Amino acid sequence: MGERALLVCFGGMSNVGTLTGLAALEVAKAGEGTIFCLASLANGDPMVERRLREARRIVAVDGCPLACARRIAERAGFPPHAALVLSEDLKIPKGPPSGLSDMDRERAEVAIREALREQGRSEE
Repeated sequence: MGERALLVCFGGMSNVGTLTGLAALEVAKAGEGTIFCLASLANGDPMVERRLREARRIVAVDGCPLACARRIAERAGFPPHAALVLSEDLKIPKGPPSGLSDMDRERAEVAIREALREQGRSEE
């Protein structure tokens, strides 16, 4: 079966956009998901589309309510199995990148890991 795909909006230099990237990178480094190129998906890259068709789970991770990752995935024909918006789901107020905290990053990592879990199936 395919990869667990992470479609991540790294944001416009806000704290929540930066947190999406940092948290997703930690999850990917641990081998729990693969970050896919969101820009390539938006541009219709056939390799990214093929890999997403084969993915066993697609999770969109956004920092703010603009939900760029989710919206790009949906427009490309890959509605995510789960979608996170850190400012809404984790109640992290959007602000400048200087407002990053390790606690918020850890909370975001936990939320991403939970979203990657497949409901009703045992993990391999």
